[in-house]
Amino acid sequence: MSRRKYLQIPGPTNIPDRVLRSLAQPIISHRGPEFEQLVADCIEGLKKVYRTENDILILPSSGSGALESAIVNLFSPGDTIAAASLGVFSERVALIAERHGLNVIRITKEWGQAIKPPEIAQVLADDRGHKIKAVCLPQNETTSGVANDLKAISQTIKETGHPALIMVDAVSSLACMPLETDAWGIDIVVSGSQKGLMLPPGLGIVSVSPKAWTLIEQSTMPKWYWDYQIIKDRLKTNQFPYTPPTSIFFGLKEALAIIEEEGLENVFARHKQIAEAVRNSSKAMGLELFAEQGYESNSVTVICLPQNVKYEDLERLLYEKYGLVIGGGLQKLQGQIFRIGHLGLIHNTDVYAIMCAVEAALVELGYQVELGTAARAISETFLPI
Repeated sequence: MSRRKYLQIPGPTNIPDRVLRSLAQPIISHRGPEFEQLVADCIEGLKKVYRTENDILILPSSGSGALESAIVNLFSPGDTIAAASLGVFSERVALIAERHGLNVIRITKEWGQAIKPPEIAQVLADDRGHKIKAVCLPQNETTSGVANDLKAISQTIKETGHPALIMVDAVSSLACMPLETDAWGIDIVVSGSQKGLMLPPGLGIVSVSPKAWTLIEQSTMPKWYWDYQIIKDRLKTNQFPYTPPTSIFFGLKEALAIIEEEGLENVFARHKQIAEAVRNSSKAMGLELFAEQGYESNSVTVICLPQNVKYEDLERLLYEKYGLVIGGGLQKLQGQIFRIGHLGLIHNTDVYAIMCAVEAALVELGYQVELGTAARAISETFLPI
């Protein structure tokens, strides 16, 4: 029997039917006026989601490719950056930078802990010669389910008076949690198509501030495919220096329309409440959350596996019996946690299906919890008594 599958990993995410239908439109010329108008509409919509008047550049890539593009455009070999390292994806930025010959000062945190403003302030205070060109950090670290307080961190960086740029990985937070690019003074924001924007993988999206363009003009890093200046010049006519994935732009326009119809603040509020319902139902079942309290992500919840429950058994049972796909632990967290993605296309009813399936599977695997506990906690979150 055909049945719905719940793709509840931290991305790629479920795609709305409207977006799926838009992706099926016939291929058009990427050099024609129809595509030029499509690109213009998408950039206008993305600026609203990014909350920015800065330049928006679109790259045919994953989020990781867009992160590398920022490194090779902003810096020159031998430059120094400060990079928060609190999980696989924040550490990836540091590794990309080192691969390209940068000196990286890591601000290392235990996985599950958030980066705090005073920690960044201290690193900048120690840099009396202002060698650090940028501070790089994620708004959301999907490895551990931690969301950093980007507003407070950006304000602290400003207060230090240090000239370092602020570069943010928003791959798993854009269109999921508040992000004020201009108001918070963020110079580079990197994201991708396959998470909060509810699209297939394939587009990397970067916002670039005037301050960042100054550094880009000084960069001597080799680049061609990633060259922001060439991309910017071609986007003046809504064109690309190479063939873009034209079909995804149809989906992007439709996804941006869906977000605008709901209202961005409502999108944030929905993600916040759904995340609270997932966390509350997990705790009600006696499960331990991995992320530091007060810094839990609204995109993904990371849950510690109960003793005597193997991840492989839970993953298989959820998929085969309930059609639910969850994420496992990465690297040193493998076999210790499981991850529930709740970003993009997700609504209140979905949370009952997801978390009640988790509860039933855990019971079948020998975990002791009263059936119905998850549903009760979810209802109490959505309808506070």
